[in-house]
Amino acid sequence: MLVDFRPPLPLQNPHLQTLISSMSRKGAVTARAVPMLEVTREVRLTCRGGVVLQAWLSPQTEIAPVVVLIHGWLGHADSNYLLSAAKHLWDAGFTVARLNLRDHGGTAHLNEGLFHSARTREVVDAVNLLQQEHGAGRGGVLGFSLGGNFALRVARALQVPTLAICPAIDPEVTMRAIDAGWTGYRWYFIRKWHRALKAKQLAFPDRYDFSPALQLRSVSALTDLFVRYHTEYAHTADYLSRYTLTGTALMNTEATIILAQDDPIIPLHSFAGLPAGVRIIASPWGGHCGFLDTARGPTWVDQAAVTFFRQALHA
Repeated sequence: MLVDFRPPLPLQNPHLQTLISSMSRKGAVTARAVPMLEVTREVRLTCRGGVVLQAWLSPQTEIAPVVVLIHGWLGHADSNYLLSAAKHLWDAGFTVARLNLRDHGGTAHLNEGLFHSARTREVVDAVNLLQQEHGAGRGGVLGFSLGGNFALRVARALQVPTLAICPAIDPEVTMRAIDAGWTGYRWYFIRKWHRALKAKQLAFPDRYDFSPALQLRSVSALTDLFVRYHTEYAHTADYLSRYTLTGTALMNTEATIILAQDDPIIPLHSFAGLPAGVRIIASPWGGHCGFLDTARGPTWVDQAAVTFFRQALHA
């Protein structure tokens, strides 16, 4: 299914969509979100195994369904795209919770164990806790990029209304696309990953020494080293398979994916052959998690998310 999103000509460039969405809208997005931020408070969620995750909860004055938003890899709860979508959902009457994945958003100190992308159970637990404790058991999940992958795994586990934006559905394909694509994207992720590893080492200096990792200059090389020394998986292919969602991995799962056919990070062919319960909404434009009509205003996805959750939650 194609959408009616058609940006003005300059914003039909996928790299502009991607870069502006991620890096150039902070002041405008934060200014619009001020009323929501004024009622926002931190919530710490204790999941199975004693794992603690952080969320930023923006409640309504009365009990309302909770939409949990999950950022992308190396993003955080205040990432532009997440904050913008949260503001529009909150304005529409939903309670919103912006979840920080483990070690993201300044939370490296909360858990001694390292984040990795196959840690499904703690995210499922966090979403369930937020919906039970703050939404009377009602709610949904909105995820972007790797957060979209997590959101789809939550949908599989909890059967809650789920919207995934440009999800990294095949992590090996995504990793290769980053390494083989425009150098700017590769360096963007490498620098952020190095920064995250340094923060974890600072929080637990007796446990971690990431000196070898900080010398590596590709996502694939860093992933190989990371898996070998810092996960329970025997090899990278085993690790990646734990959160690959192609083929029948989402069988009997109901969810909706919004993607851009010009996404420079997530190749379009990743989405071929998904089960019938996964609805695909495609746009010719949008870049990676962009969908900008203007450089500073709300995104097309912001309103699409409001429409989706109003229908899915009858709210």
